[in-house]
Amino acid sequence: MEIHTCLWNEVKAFDFGDADFSCLREALPDATIHRHDAETDFLAKAADADIVLTWDFPANWYPYCPKLHTVMTPAAGNDWVEPDPAGRVDLIHGAFHGALLSESLVSALLFMNHRMPALWHNFAERGWDRNLQARTRLLAEQTVIIIGMGSIGRICARQVRNLGAKVIGVSRSAEPVADDIASISVDQLYRVLPEADHVVLLLPGSTDTDRFMNPARLRACKPGAYLYNFGRGNALHSQDLVDCWDHLGGAFLDVADEEPLPRDSPLWQLDNIMITPHSSCVYDDYRRLFLEEVINRLKGD
Repeated sequence: MEIHTCLWNEVKAFDFGDADFSCLREALPDATIHRHDAETDFLAKAADADIVLTWDFPANWYPYCPKLHTVMTPAAGNDWVEPDPAGRVDLIHGAFHGALLSESLVSALLFMNHRMPALWHNFAERGWDRNLQARTRLLAEQTVIIIGMGSIGRICARQVRNLGAKVIGVSRSAEPVADDIASISVDQLYRVLPEADHVVLLLPGSTDTDRFMNPARLRACKPGAYLYNFGRGNALHSQDLVDCWDHLGGAFLDVADEEPLPRDSPLWQLDNIMITPHSSCVYDDYRRLFLEEVINRLKGD
């Protein structure tokens, strides 16, 4: 079995070096592992590949790979790897992101709930305003809506519930998550938005989710609610958020409808906002977790 890796990436936490594959070599001693650093190098040797671990795989690569039966990608979504037009090759996405993103979400909830944007401004001004958090409430006494209850959303819901908050999961199917987590369908969203202190978007990028959190839904939120986007940027358009900013308490955005977010975007000028560069899963553990998943799957096969 030949495993070819095309896991170069400009994000250091996502850039797999030769040392990262030592666990793969140890766990699969009968496999031959080739690490590639560029497209031309891979395509020159692709004819021998049985399995490819990759960030990107355009459809025009498949004819170079007559033996290929499986493509595995760390990515949770279908943004970079195109499926085999012939339907011959299995495509497997990373399923380990929940532990990473849920920790980022919990930190964001605590950050916004504890008025950290205002506190940071106070710090920058060398101020000593002890009234900035006068209206802060325990997260355990609040309601968090999570919109998008795939595998990542389910893990996030459990982690947030562990903080004591009331959690309502929103999905198409309204499939139950746990006894202490309410599950509702999207068509009931307007009923629960006025209850939520925090509204979290974990939606995939697709035409179905484009501009999901539109002005009508933003205005339906409880006045002063916090909004979070950790899914894909198309679900919340910048101008819609700006237009409804007077109704909201603040926002934490890890993704944007245009990335990188332009320096002249009006979002940068809003008060009580935090914007991170699509980094909710940027952990040093990322490479290890993906390769552990690869090993478990291949040894299982």
